[in-house]
Amino acid sequence: MTTFLNAAQREFLIEEYTEQLIEFDQEDQVEELTAWLRTLDNVNFLQECVDQMPIFGEPAGRKILAKVK
Repeated sequence: MTTFLNAAQREFLIEEYTEQLIEFDQEDQVEELTAWLRTLDNVNFLQECVDQMPIFGEPAGRKILAKVK
């Protein structure tokens, strides 16, 4: 999988990441963690997203990201 992400894909993943934080009662960390995510290069950004949301490291997740323009 390529680590190139366009701006829309990064925003989509940040939104998904935010939803995960809220779902796991970590709402107090949303602002801090999403700000931190925005500082990461694509390689580290994608790795963090896959670590927290493994579906995006699988073929199904890649198909979802490919549709985000």
